[in-house]
Amino acid sequence: MAEGTTAIDTALSTEGDADGTDLITYGVGAGDHSAEGALQYIDRHEEIAARKLAPPFWGKPNIAALLSAFMREIQLLEDTIWEFLELRTLPLADLARLKVLGKIVGQPRLNFDVEAYRVLIRARALANLSRGRASDLLAVLELLIGPSEYTLLAIGNATLYLSVLEPVTAQGLDMAVQILPDTRAAGVGLQLLFSPEAFEDVFVWGDAWGAPEQWGTVRIL
Repeated sequence: MAEGTTAIDTALSTEGDADGTDLITYGVGAGDHSAEGALQYIDRHEEIAARKLAPPFWGKPNIAALLSAFMREIQLLEDTIWEFLELRTLPLADLARLKVLGKIVGQPRLNFDVEAYRVLIRARALANLSRGRASDLLAVLELLIGPSEYTLLAIGNATLYLSVLEPVTAQGLDMAVQILPDTRAAGVGLQLLFSPEAFEDVFVWGDAWGAPEQWGTVRIL
């Protein structure tokens, strides 16, 4: 932490964006170096091999047929391996594979349904990389609750009020309670202000003049 800054200053900073939304990055290539990623899927082995034939073999039907037959087998093998790999990525994984990914990032299922668990794993991956900044908190919250309007307010004593201005479902709240405490900056208190119902006008919390149905619910995280 830079000299002269505090944990709350760091938490309120929006510099940088949270990353880590994908556990594995793949690229699609064609045999050259134009694609980037941990792995590259080549989907044109037959064409690439034909273009690499030495000039003496150009226009030879038997050579072309032999090469095509061989490269089709290579392509089938790569297609099969790639499908096998994709079934283990977060967007396509079934429950058994999700549990493996959950162990990798440290997120148990906790009785959430399959799709909610998929979101929870992605949010946990973000939380694991969090530097406690506002951008980290909001990135995780948008994953768990969805696009909405949020306000982040420092109230002193190294405490933040994070308000959700749209209705929050019970499942969204349960997921936020799991992840947000591990996303905030160390030493910074976090209070989540929300309502399960739509507000008539604007978000009101603790307003003596507001109607009770406008009051938000507070969860200390």
